[in-house]
Amino acid sequence: MGHRVNVLWGIIVALLVVCMIWIGYSNYSISKKVESLGKQKITLGTDEQLKETVNTLEKNLNDRLAYKTKVENDPLDLTKVIQSKVFLASLGLKETLEQQGRMRLSATVIGDSPSAVLKFMGRSHIVHQGELFNGFMVEKITAASMTMTKGGARLVLINESAPEGELSESGSSITGQNY
Repeated sequence: MGHRVNVLWGIIVALLVVCMIWIGYSNYSISKKVESLGKQKITLGTDEQLKETVNTLEKNLNDRLAYKTKVENDPLDLTKVIQSKVFLASLGLKETLEQQGRMRLSATVIGDSPSAVLKFMGRSHIVHQGELFNGFMVEKITAASMTMTKGGARLVLINESAPEGELSESGSSITGQNY
C-alpha cells in the first residue's frame, strides 16, 4: 500500500512539472509574439474599405442632421374633415380660439435655439426667437411663455390648458390681449 502511494505521488509531481513547463513555454512564446507586434509599425488610415464605410456613415449622419420636415396642414386638425359648424355644435363643440383669429402657445422647446409652437387660424406654426410671425417679432421664448412685439405693443403668450369643449389638440390658450 505504501508503494502505491509513492507511485501516485510520483505521477502527480511529474504531471505538475510537465504542466509548469508547458505553461512557461506558452508564456514565453506569447511574450515573443507580443514583442514582435510591438516592434511593428502600424499605419492607420490605409484600409480603403474602412475609409469608405466611415465616409458613408458621416454622409448619412450629415444628411439626417440637415433634414427638415415641413407639414403644410396640421394633421391633427379635425375641422378639415368635419366642416359643418352645425354638426360640431350638435356635438357640443365650439370654434377654437385659433379659428377665431387668436394665437395660442401650444409648446415651447428650450435649448441653444429656443422655439415655440403657435396655433393660429387653425394651423400649427413653429417659430424661433428673433423671427417675424404675422407682423410680430418673437422677442423671447422661455419654458412657460413667449413674448412678441408689434409696433410698440407687447403680447405675452403663456402655456395653459385649452378650454374644455374646444375642437383642438390638448394644449394651451392665450392670456392677455387678443390680436
